[in-house]
Amino acid sequence: MHRWFFANEREECDEEVAKAREKDKLVEVEEDRELVAPPLVRTTEWPFCVLYPRPLQGNEYVAITGNCESLGDWDPQKVFLMDKKNCSCSEKICNCQRRFEASVIIPRNIDIHYRFCVVVHNPETDEIYIRFWESRLESRVIRTCQNMLKTCDRFGHRDDFDTECRVDRGWATSETYIHFMIFNAPFHWQQQSPRLLYVHIQPMFGKEPICPDALKVPARMLKRLTLSSRPSEPLAAEDSSQNLRLGYTEVANLRDSKVLRFQPYFGVCCGPEDMQLYHCSIGSPQETHYRLDLYTFAHKSGSDEPPYHYGYGFVKADQLMYSEGHVLVAIMCASTHRPLIELCLRYLIIRPLWNFKCDMRRTYERYWRRSRLPMDIGHRGSGTTYYFGENLVRENTLYGFKQAAAANADMVEIDVQLTKDGQVVVYHDFVMKFLLKQSANYEELLNSSDLLVFPFERLNRLVLLMMGGLRRTSRIDVPFEAFTYDQLNLVRVLQFAANKGHEVPCDRMLHEQRPFPLLLDMFEEEELPQSLGFNIEIKFPQLDNSRRWEKESSKPSFDRNVYVDTILEIVLQHAGNRRILFSSFDADICTMVRLKQNLYPVVLLTEDPEFAVQYLDKRVSVLDHAAHLAHCLEFFGLAMHTNTVLQQPAIVTRLHQLQLEAIVWGSINVDILVRNKMKKHGVVGIIYDRLNQLDQLGMELPDGNLCIINEDSNRQKLKEIEEQEWRTKCGYNPEQ
Repeated sequence: MHRWFFANEREECDEEVAKAREKDKLVEVEEDRELVAPPLVRTTEWPFCVLYPRPLQGNEYVAITGNCESLGDWDPQKVFLMDKKNCSCSEKICNCQRRFEASVIIPRNIDIHYRFCVVVHNPETDEIYIRFWESRLESRVIRTCQNMLKTCDRFGHRDDFDTECRVDRGWATSETYIHFMIFNAPFHWQQQSPRLLYVHIQPMFGKEPICPDALKVPARMLKRLTLSSRPSEPLAAEDSSQNLRLGYTEVANLRDSKVLRFQPYFGVCCGPEDMQLYHCSIGSPQETHYRLDLYTFAHKSGSDEPPYHYGYGFVKADQLMYSEGHVLVAIMCASTHRPLIELCLRYLIIRPLWNFKCDMRRTYERYWRRSRLPMDIGHRGSGTTYYFGENLVRENTLYGFKQAAAANADMVEIDVQLTKDGQVVVYHDFVMKFLLKQSANYEELLNSSDLLVFPFERLNRLVLLMMGGLRRTSRIDVPFEAFTYDQLNLVRVLQFAANKGHEVPCDRMLHEQRPFPLLLDMFEEEELPQSLGFNIEIKFPQLDNSRRWEKESSKPSFDRNVYVDTILEIVLQHAGNRRILFSSFDADICTMVRLKQNLYPVVLLTEDPEFAVQYLDKRVSVLDHAAHLAHCLEFFGLAMHTNTVLQQPAIVTRLHQLQLEAIVWGSINVDILVRNKMKKHGVVGIIYDRLNQLDQLGMELPDGNLCIINEDSNRQKLKEIEEQEWRTKCGYNPEQ
């Protein structure tokens, strides 16, 4: 027994020793693997060369970005700066003055894709501002088998024989854009007679804000602030740390088709018909002030006599409190330093998008393949809410989008806006209209309206009024932005479309037809295929020409930057390979979307010219101004009403001359003859209703959406209507 006992004991010890030895061997193998170096990647010091067509401004550099670590992996903050080649030519005119070279070590085991760009570099903060970059969809490439015998590249051109220059303006990476707008001479004259003025806006940097008393003294006495002689140079100050802070001011007149350019020394003309847009790129907006210098010509000046300095004014950094607004600038006499006039200066601040960083891999901002057929775009899905027999097909719902996708739509138009708690909801109207009548004829209302039922316990009349509702004759109008998503999610619908063939459970089908879906849910591939593009229209109320808020809405309470950032972050993070197109009737919203990202195109919407009520903003209501704004800020194009093209057939050709595309929308697009005519004009997209029906059957609801509170007086009646709808469409009651 003892022998067997010790034998068993010895066997257990041997097993433990064997396990320990195996473990030691594994450790040795792992250590050997760590000691073995990874295979070396063959690299080459590659010479890059590019010809830039114009002289650079202060602190501008030509740089390279690409898909390898030495070129920054497409990161705008890690571009490789190039050196300007010293000219040794004795000739007065030579290309060496704009030739830039760099030698970069690149791997040769992969194809190297790269682009050239013009950047502003701040060496103190190591920040890069993208001024211009090559925006061709296909980047430049160095093949693994390619040698170094290559001619110098031309900035923006594919090769020496390419006549089309594809260069786009940059976007807000870490800098802030500030737009000052002087439209139609907003000067308030006091005792002087009005005269034609030229305005020059110059950024100024200082450690401390300008005190009010300092605004009353000449500029030479402002010791903390020093103006540069050129708008493109770094602005100097007493503190050496401020020598690197940059400010660029460019200007464009929306009356003509010129692009943004640097200001002349004596400013630009700001007459009654001029619409001057000042585009300022600022690195430190909290410490940046602005000086306005006004010039005018003498009454008996000669043709060769320059204008004289008429007056000056200042805008302090703390006056630009919000994302948009107006500032009253007191203009002082340049000689006596006494008040002369007041200038109502409108501004817009475009801050960078912090929660998502765009790279320089590709851009679709102005890309359109000429061989592509015009897009069929479903208006709000399968169209504005309409009756098809006994079925109610609701707009801006997952069901409507699926109907358009089944009809091979290229894109669907989606209206989005924010709720009170910051949720991006798909909905069109700015106002929720709640019916006050307790003894209403619901059968008649169902024929003209889409009735949405809300519970009395959560939304009664007192709550609606406390939310900012406005009481009218027979209803209470509540701004959509006053609702939270949880409140909207309480809605019940009285009518919906029948379940065709019962291939989908009725509960699931009804869920797809509920109003107020989230934009985030639309990006789920199991819901909508990736091949279906989204034309995302950002809703934001604005004033009409009667100086009232459009469509009975009210002044928005959201900050514009927060509003746009919330929508952009969802799209940029979840869109994937889906085609995206942004649009809006608001020119400032389009400007923000364009300057906050570099990936998706932006389209400015214009109203039907036959409508009696137009927008107050002339950048939208005047077609030429809209086209020039889209041109200077590099939008994809304009989305015009079909009546605009029918009245002005040459407008599409005019947009093509400005490198813009045209999209048309309108109820008359349901006619196939009208759509064919638009295609002959050269539009790239047509937005129309009931895209899934060739015969265009259906009756639109004249009164749109109407909300009802489920009170004791009407609860039984509403329940009967709902049960009857379920029995007809689903074959059972909802409570079963």
